Amino acid sequence: MATTTSSPALDFVLLYVSNMDESLAYFTKKLGFTYIAEESGPGFSQLRSNGGGIDFALLLATPETLPAGQVELYFKTNDLEQLRDAWITKGIEATSIAHRPFGSIFTVTSPDGQSLTMLKN
Repeated sequence: MATTTSSPALDFVLLYVSNMDESLAYFTKKLGFTYIAEESGPGFSQLRSNGGGIDFALLLATPETLPAGQVELYFKTNDLEQLRDAWITKGIEATSIAHRPFGSIFTVTSPDGQSLTMLKN
């Protein structure tokens, strides 16, 4: 019996910024999002969406990251390996699975160059 992989669910959004102080002030003071200090660190500021929306973060763009203005979307899945294998079988290029402090990930790139990261935490 063939198994099917369910579609991953959008879980987190990462915005690459050129100026952390300016961006953080804009999102918190002007737009009213909540800064989450305990989930933030140098060059990374996590924000809470009000009303139960998806949390997101600002990441200071560097030569090693995507450029400022880019967005990275994180999608949650229960079976990272199966999803990656299924997509590779369909001819989709995927990075190797990497293990990070917040969970395991792999990334695919959309036809227009958007970075789509699959996450299991």
